[in-house]
Amino acid sequence: MRAVMFDRYGDESVLGVREIAEPTPGPNEVQVRVHVASLNPIDFKLRAGLFRLVRKPRLPAITGKDFAGRISALGVDVKGFALGQRVFGSVNPMMGSGTCAETVVIGTDLMAATPNAISDEVAACLPVASGTALQALETIARLRRGQSILISGASGAVGSSAVQIARSIGAHITGVCSAANAGYVRSIGADEVVDYKTSDWRSLGKTFDVIFDAAGASTFGATRRHLSPTGFYLNTFPRPGMFVTSKIVALVSRQHSVPFMLQTNVALLRDIARLAEQQVLQPRIAQTIRLEDVATAQRHMQEGRIHGKVCVRITE
Repeated sequence: MRAVMFDRYGDESVLGVREIAEPTPGPNEVQVRVHVASLNPIDFKLRAGLFRLVRKPRLPAITGKDFAGRISALGVDVKGFALGQRVFGSVNPMMGSGTCAETVVIGTDLMAATPNAISDEVAACLPVASGTALQALETIARLRRGQSILISGASGAVGSSAVQIARSIGAHITGVCSAANAGYVRSIGADEVVDYKTSDWRSLGKTFDVIFDAAGASTFGATRRHLSPTGFYLNTFPRPGMFVTSKIVALVSRQHSVPFMLQTNVALLRDIARLAEQQVLQPRIAQTIRLEDVATAQRHMQEGRIHGKVCVRITE
């Protein structure tokens, strides 16, 4: 099979399309013929070695985390799935077996059935971006109707998912993005939009029940005065010091500082699939590319030149 791989850390030049043997499923695993993969920031961060001091992927590694496709082989003890069934999910990239490949092997605890009403492109866009937004807002922050939320990075894949989820809940939404994306952010549900290039949202003089920092642009210390007494600050690009801060805040304050790390599970995947089926979640697909174009797309993502999701069309 063909796959986009790297065997050392570095810029996008370390990526290349290679021919390797197809993986075979073990117990409670399935092999999936990947129709579409989608790219996420975690892909180029792992490739660049940004996490290698904490945890590093097994090398050589296939890049990519999210996918949608059809089951092409079943391992032993697999129940509830069938050959030819459409599925989507998110692999553990630390194992070195990413999704920018013609086939992938995945445990049944990291995938779910793809509803007939949504395309493979939409399904492949959901796990990391929409999963992060849903788990952060509903499970962690417990956002409720009538509450206020500020979303930094509101035009990105995670941020726009958060806007759509917050809209469905009935929260009052302030989105922070560039002026070029303001119209889009309003169209998906934001009540107010702040252009971060010309304005500082902190100058609004408002407090929020939830500050969802999908851009990783701030810290709890810089935002705490703008949180309600029991408010949540969630950062989806946590740095090591934020984990220490969160423990201190938990001891001395009723406010919450959460360095958020997604925990993918079947229930979460089913929930985001349902929301996509209901058109609550509608990913913004910026472009669809080939395996040969993954390296260039990762560079463009790092440079901030892509707004929305990049899909990789692999097989039909």
